[in-house]
Amino acid sequence: MFVPRLLRLFGPGLLAMTLLLGRAAPSGAVEGQPRHLIYLHGYIVQAQQDARPKHPRFGYYELRQIEDALRERGFVAHAEIRPRSASVADSADRVVQQVRHLLDSGVPAHHVSVVGASMGGTIALLASARLQEPEVRFCVLGTCLDESVRRLRANAGRGPIGHVLSIREASDEVVGECPTWSAADESYPGLIAREIMVETGLSHGFLYRPLPEWVEPVVDWAGASGQDDSGHAR
Repeated sequence: MFVPRLLRLFGPGLLAMTLLLGRAAPSGAVEGQPRHLIYLHGYIVQAQQDARPKHPRFGYYELRQIEDALRERGFVAHAEIRPRSASVADSADRVVQQVRHLLDSGVPAHHVSVVGASMGGTIALLASARLQEPEVRFCVLGTCLDESVRRLRANAGRGPIGHVLSIREASDEVVGECPTWSAADESYPGLIAREIMVETGLSHGFLYRPLPEWVEPVVDWAGASGQDDSGHAR
């Protein structure tokens, strides 16, 4: 049965919201088809098994505030805490499973987005490489897109495809030196990628809370603003 499968994947609260929004679609969505967003948190949440862990330098990681901010923008947001023992590969398989269940349930691929922060970005890119679904949207925060894509191609034999947005902070020394992504690079056929550099002065901590500097580009990229990633109405 479809409902029990969704219950196992997303939990009772998000299942209820999914069914409810199936009747009343958010702004920018085709009637009856809400936009789903799977948010993948950074390592500190997984390590501490806490939705609000505190970093000695960056402060509190506000997972639930991020989830609420995305829901307020019209998404059915899925933001579960990964088990402490979950590997990047296991977590990517979990994302692939969630996305495929949404697609099998009739949700259009371009109404599904995966947003990953820091370690979550690594998981998101691996999931994209495994999914090979060009219309699913991906966004990574605090991750070096150029190095990550090259590493995936070398280790997995294939990289992400489709629409990928990368958002980095100019002062983020956790990411370190990172080559700027070139949209003109033809080495990755099937990949439509864009990179944005923000300047909040918060280093890696910019992804710890729902700042408009990254939330707004994510909303636009996912199409919930009524525009696609080129800025055209959709």
